[in-house]
Amino acid sequence: METIVVFASLFILVFIGVPVGYAIGGATMLALYFCTNLDMVISAQYCFSGINSFTILSIPFFMLAGALMSTGGLARRIVQFAQSLVGAVTGSLCVIAVLASMIFGAVSGSGMATTAAIGGMMIPEMRKQNYNIPYSTTLICFAGTIDVLIPPSLSFIIYGAVTSTSVAALFLAGVIPGILMGAFYIAMNYYMCKKHKIGIVEKKEITASLKEHMRTRLKGIAVATKEGVWALLAPVIILGGIYSGLFTPTESACVAVVYSAIISIFVYREMNLKSLYQAFVATAILNGATCFLLGYSTVFSTFLSFAQIPAQLFDMITTLTSSKVAFLLIVNLVLLVLGCFLDTVPAITVMAPLLLPAALSFGIDPVHFGIIMTMNLAIGLCTPPYGCNLFVGTAVARIKMESMLRYIIPYLIAAILCLLVVTFVPAISLILVK
Repeated sequence: METIVVFASLFILVFIGVPVGYAIGGATMLALYFCTNLDMVISAQYCFSGINSFTILSIPFFMLAGALMSTGGLARRIVQFAQSLVGAVTGSLCVIAVLASMIFGAVSGSGMATTAAIGGMMIPEMRKQNYNIPYSTTLICFAGTIDVLIPPSLSFIIYGAVTSTSVAALFLAGVIPGILMGAFYIAMNYYMCKKHKIGIVEKKEITASLKEHMRTRLKGIAVATKEGVWALLAPVIILGGIYSGLFTPTESACVAVVYSAIISIFVYREMNLKSLYQAFVATAILNGATCFLLGYSTVFSTFLSFAQIPAQLFDMITTLTSSKVAFLLIVNLVLLVLGCFLDTVPAITVMAPLLLPAALSFGIDPVHFGIIMTMNLAIGLCTPPYGCNLFVGTAVARIKMESMLRYIIPYLIAAILCLLVVTFVPAISLILVK
């Protein structure tokens, strides 16, 4: 009875347009009231305990670091560095967008923030060079999904918090899958650019003189590295500090904020007090919504455990199949569909406590399962109707989502192929952890 009440209520509330945080809280409150004798005050207690966490504290700081980098000149220099690496190749601006997203993601940890920052800088340049804007915007949106895997990732922090899995191990495990996903997107970009004649480079531009070409390329890389050295040091300091044990992920988030602010204000001098204030306000608003969602997600997952719903789900799955391969395929299918309707944060907080016990019973490493789950939900950022990266991309490019639909399918195929490789080759995720 509890299962029917809580999930029926959640589905109805989401379907009628109630914000996800309120829907999760409302469904849980209804189930508590009608199906248990528990005091309703425990909902407030669990809301508080859900966000009263040193690990969760890193989320607003990483959000703020991303905002400071976007407005303080660090993100722009990361793009210039990526551009110097790529040079003149077919679809070069799109390749630059992917590489820049991967580097920027090593600080921001947010797919939407990266889509907005990189899209805002790359799309005007793509317009100047007559790129197909709906296509380019689609690629930038998908490139933003890489940041959900490239550490530090807010999704990994949340998964680690709700499942008691090591966040540092998740960060390490996400590196190779994130790079692999970027490689799949770059390969698909090459194919699509050739097919649709986008960003085609004339041969004379790259074959005039190999020696002169290499000299020019190396000089450009040196200049871009010199100008962007402070921006490029940000992910090195943050991730190096985590992996060396010098500081925790939460402490690294604070270091990221202080470093970004100092470089933006005193080194690049592209941030004043007004823009600093605006970054704080935007982060506070976003963090308020996230904390509300996390608080009630804790109540929701606690109620699920109280009602023994994870055990019921485990019994149902084991009844359907005893095969590890079939279980992983079912999980991927469920999460891909769920990602079409929920953001990564609520989806992880709701589904991770449900699915992880079953995954453990099949001998799946919790870190590897976290990568699988996060990658599925990252893909959901670019799948209608609830594709958050698509909403951001269309707003930045000032185009309609309908114009992007024909280009979404090829990149969705590339993302799913990468997902299947990561799912069935655990070493890709675990080689740096073990």
